[in-house]
Amino acid sequence: MTPKQAEILTAQMLIPFSDEPKSEAKYIVAHLAECEPSQIILSNKEISKAQIEQIVLKRRQGIPLQYILGRWWFYKSEFLVGEGVLVPRQDTETLVEAALELIRDIKAPRVCDLCSGSGCIAISIAGDRQDATVTAVEKYPAAYSYLEQNIKLNNASNVTPKLYDVLNEPFGKYNLIVCNPPYIPRGDEKELSKEVLNEPHTALFGGEDGLYFYREISKNWKQSLVSGGILAFEVGINEAAAVAEILKTNGFTNIGFKNDLIGIQRVVFGTANNV
Repeated sequence: MTPKQAEILTAQMLIPFSDEPKSEAKYIVAHLAECEPSQIILSNKEISKAQIEQIVLKRRQGIPLQYILGRWWFYKSEFLVGEGVLVPRQDTETLVEAALELIRDIKAPRVCDLCSGSGCIAISIAGDRQDATVTAVEKYPAAYSYLEQNIKLNNASNVTPKLYDVLNEPFGKYNLIVCNPPYIPRGDEKELSKEVLNEPHTALFGGEDGLYFYREISKNWKQSLVSGGILAFEVGINEAAAVAEILKTNGFTNIGFKNDLIGIQRVVFGTANNV
């Protein structure tokens, strides 16, 4: 069948277990047709029902669409993703935007991205600030492999990956430290979709209240900031006030917030006044 026919059939097959069957169908068929989603109608590539059924079965099993496609678009770049690494989400683009604003007036800023995963934050910051030196820290080998691949894919020569546990001794001196840590409270696991639960739990759950990494990183990594340096976190829904309080408790000042596209406080940051 033609890609356009395949798109219609795929959407119909996805209806029972997808919130956005038409959107997913477009991405799936573009993947099979080896073209951009906008080019489906122009493609002459033949697609079989068996090919569609194979992918739909994976979606029925809760495999994230991004894992099936093997890559996903984030901010201004494409990133390789798969089992063992957190899927880049649009919410996290808010942290990238906040980071770029915070270093706007700093020449050749030194930036560190903790819990880097796919590297989408570090690479996106580095892409817009070619004069920046960015260190991307990731603990888990599976995610670290994607980090290394994405640095090469995006020609991010100003990003240096480091296989390291952020809960160990901090290092370096930076103008800005950014972090999208695991922040889902363990008790919320039953509310998550099958797709989310197929992502690495080590990148999802931040202890009983979701705030464990905020406490540890705020306390330990403050010493890795230059005086006037800034620590910026992505936070979960309704966590902004608690994270702001953690920053204050650890001596950070000038606490600020940035909302995502739907008005949720998604980023919290504070300034270190180290001597």
